[in-house]
Amino acid sequence: MLPRRRCPFCRHWYHPHPRLNRRQQTCGRTECRRQQKQKSNQQWRAENPDYFRGAYARQKEKYGTRADYMRLYRQQHPDYVRRNAVSVQKWRQKLRQEPVSHTSFDLNLTVGPEKTSKQLSQ
Repeated sequence: MLPRRRCPFCRHWYHPHPRLNRRQQTCGRTECRRQQKQKSNQQWRAENPDYFRGAYARQKEKYGTRADYMRLYRQQHPDYVRRNAVSVQKWRQKLRQEPVSHTSFDLNLTVGPEKTSKQLSQ
């Protein structure tokens, strides 16, 4: 068994998991793991400051946002727009035509225009 260690965040003592050897940094509590992850991410970003500055800016300049890209794609591909419209119409028709299952627990509430009472039917 590995010797006990002190968690750097909550300061509680813990026994590291044997398979993790000396790599386990925290006691394993959710809050301590979250803080360790945050610390690790900050350290990585400090060591790689230009990682997110390269390709993303060029891609955004070229393609714009996702909404811009899809708007442009739809303008350039009218057949896609037509196919998608037909597909959506079929899907909506199918939803309207599906019968309610007799084994479902859904109750249909019918309220008559003249009556003030509510009638439940299955």
